[in-house]
Parts: sequence; structure tokens; C-alpha cells
Amino acid sequence: MDNAIGTKFMLVMTGINTRDQQKAALSLANALRLRGIMSVFALRSGSLFTKIFSERGYEVINVPTFPESNSFFANILRTLKLQSYVQEVMKILEVKSINGVIGFGGMSAYPILGAAAKMKKIKLFLLDENLVVSKCNSSFIKKADRIYFPFETMRENIGSEFYKKTFVGGIPVDKEVLKAEPVEIQTNKRKLLILTCKKDAKDINSTFRELIVKYPEITRDFYIVHETGDREIAAINKYYETYKIDSTCEMFFDNRGVYCKAADIVIARPDSDIISELIALKKPAIYLPLPEDKDPYQKQNAVFMAKNSMGYIIEDAKSANPNVRLKKIYSFLSSYLKNEYNMKENMAGLDFENSANRLADDIEKVLKSGK
Repeated sequence: MDNAIGTKFMLVMTGINTRDQQKAALSLANALRLRGIMSVFALRSGSLFTKIFSERGYEVINVPTFPESNSFFANILRTLKLQSYVQEVMKILEVKSINGVIGFGGMSAYPILGAAAKMKKIKLFLLDENLVVSKCNSSFIKKADRIYFPFETMRENIGSEFYKKTFVGGIPVDKEVLKAEPVEIQTNKRKLLILTCKKDAKDINSTFRELIVKYPEITRDFYIVHETGDREIAAINKYYETYKIDSTCEMFFDNRGVYCKAADIVIARPDSDIISELIALKKPAIYLPLPEDKDPYQKQNAVFMAKNSMGYIIEDAKSANPNVRLKKIYSFLSSYLKNEYNMKENMAGLDFENSANRLADDIEKVLKSGK
């Protein structure tokens, strides 16, 4: 297979434990393959992403399961198992003739990154998608050959001695999202897209219903495109039908791009994959981050977007007065038109459409030059 596609280098991708990481990794792998760099995905046994990568023609290898939690017991278990795991992985990397390893932040990458750090011929790459460097990646910064950040401001957090190792390239975005044709919606209203995702979808759904009750004029100005899950879709459709609200309600979309491209503004969780897609498509959003005890990255992502005039942030339901929270959402929806052009200009400056190619070019350069 390698000879048939002209493979020049072999790269292991690891630490892929979330859908955000999976989407970024697949987008980057596709860009690398066009340059003769073939990716092998190192996943823990039973990973939900095995089928996705395999169906797209990538080899998947199973690596030892490494404790993911930050509990005291998990830390002890990691210490006890690390050395034996590293030795096991080193053998795999040697047999596969691997030239480089790239970690996406998940703790499952620890043994693979540890093995690569001990093998002089293997280049070590780290990639973070959120504003906060992951715990796993931070452990290998000193040994990394290249550190990839989505935003320039992240360089300030790792110290000047590592600055030369860093490369700011954005977050790889799926080509299907970028090339998607916007769904046709016959309306003269602005289109508001609500992405509930799979984390606490009920909270966003109930918040938006409360918003309509308190500020019904929203439905006069906006056509609602609402994404939700199978547990909520019947109730939401019934609600929109009962109150004769112009809307389209779907379950989790196979390709969000067709809806994001049609939208004027979005309400969403600030997951890294959503942020990267909206930046690439230049769509402003109102971000509702989960509490930090549920997701340690979302709030920092949303704060960055709001601070740099690319979106708005709304406090989570546990830490804000409900009426104040609703008023802020309404205020942002009412005022975004004045800021829409500037927001799109700010997002255009980040050029996330080409992130996968920029990262692939740099990885190829490092593998070729050894620097």
C-alpha cells in the first residue's frame, strides 16, 4: 500500500480521545497524504474512531490503555505502568519505521510520546486546539521538535526558551465543511443557527425557549435553524409548530457546513472544532461555555473569541442570574449587525481555511530537514 501511494514518511497520530481531536486529526492526515506522508492512528482498544479512520484508508494500531483521569489513583497507576508501556510502544514504532509522532493532547498519547522522545530518529510534534495547553502536551514541551498552536497569544504561556519551537497555524478544518453548499432556506429574515452539540443539549434548548418567551420579537427578525438530539427534537418541533415560529429543526447534522454557511449568526458551545469551523467560514457566534468543572477549555476559548471581537460570551447557567443571561443573549442578537463586518474581518485575518495545509507543509519541512 505504501509503495502504491508513494509514501515518503510515516507519521503516528495519537492522543485522539474526543470528536474535536478526531476531526482535526483527520483533516491534517488528508493534507499530509497529498504530500506523501502517511498517517497511522494509535488508538486505545475499542475507540469509537477506529471505524472512521479505517474507512478512509488509514491504518489503526491499538496501544495500551493509559489512565485518563486526574485522580490520585490514576496518577499512581500511570507512574507504575509508564515504563513498560513505553518499551512496548518503542517496539511498535521501530517495526512500523515511523519517522514522526504527533500528539493531539489526550492522555492516551503519553506512552507514545514517551517512546518517541527516547528514539533519536523520530520527530516529536505536539498540537493543541484550545487556548489552554493540555496536560499531556505540556509534559513533553521540552522534548518536542515542533509545537503547534491555533492562536498567537498562546506563545506567551510557554516561556521564551520554547518560542522557536512553536508554529501558529490555526486548527485543521474538514474540507467537507469548507466546500459545503449552503442549505437553501426561503426567508427574508436573518438566519440564526443553534448548535446544541452533545454536551448538555437540554440546557441550550431550554435557554432558547425561555429567550423566545421573554423576547418574542426575536422570531420576527430571525428564522431559526435548530440542531439537537433525538431526545429533544420532538418537543422542540412541537414548540415551534405550536407558536408558529419559522424554523427548521434537525438532529445532529452529518455536515454542519451546509447550515453554518447559510447562517448569519450562531449560538453554540465553544468546542475547538466549532470555533475552528466558524472562524474558517467567518460566522459570528454567541458562545455558551459549559462550567469549567465539566469542560476545562470551553470558557477560555469563548473569552478569546469575545476579547478579539469574533463572537460573544454568555456565562454558564450556574454562575449567572437567569434574567441577566437572557437579556445579554437578546442584546447580542440585536447588536451583532453593527459589528458583523468587523467580526468577519477579524476572523479572516486568522485564515483557518488553510490551517491543514500550513501545518502539513511545516511537518513535511521538519521531516525532510530534520530540524
